[in-house]
Amino acid sequence: MRVSIQWLRELLDTSWDTEEIAQRLTMGGIEVEAVEDAAPAFHGVVVAAVQSVASHPAADKLRVAQVDVGDGRLRTIVCGADNLTVGQRVPLAMPGAGLPGGRDIVISALRGITSEGMLCAAAELGLDDGSSGLLILDADAPIGADLRDHLGLDDQVLTLGITPNRGDALSVLGVARDLCALGAGTLRNPVEAMAERSWVTFGPGGGGVNAR
Repeated sequence: MRVSIQWLRELLDTSWDTEEIAQRLTMGGIEVEAVEDAAPAFHGVVVAAVQSVASHPAADKLRVAQVDVGDGRLRTIVCGADNLTVGQRVPLAMPGAGLPGGRDIVISALRGITSEGMLCAAAELGLDDGSSGLLILDADAPIGADLRDHLGLDDQVLTLGITPNRGDALSVLGVARDLCALGAGTLRNPVEAMAERSWVTFGPGGGGVNAR
């Protein structure tokens, strides 16, 4: 089972860092098999709203989009994704952005049209969920928001080895209760904590993205 540290902290008021949480859980009988970042490092990627899409005049497989990042002007982006449509909220790597694998984004000309960044698929952000095409965000994703903040990607994920006799630990709340019993801190009211939550952490093995 995989558990988000951010989500644990929403249910448990604790000063323990991730390393101590992992160590105490293992010593308490829930083995922590791995601790991983929820997403690889990248920067300069924001939420963009697609305002228009047109065919590229010199390339059949490319299209030209006008996108809004909330700064008062539209940006021209050349994109080859098949699932690009007007009205979507999608990740835009701005000029100067750095993507996983050491890829740096610059303003460039593609078949004679200048592209002011790159619209991103999940795999290009190290978030590959098996889908193809652009990563489509929720319709109310705030335009111009930093993608890492919007999706809660500055997080760590514990992989837990839950034994058959620990059905009580097969949930984030169950793990938080165990930590509370181990002296980690105070358990919050789960109803209040869940009422505040409007996102699900994206990560390998997850079911998708439901952003804040």
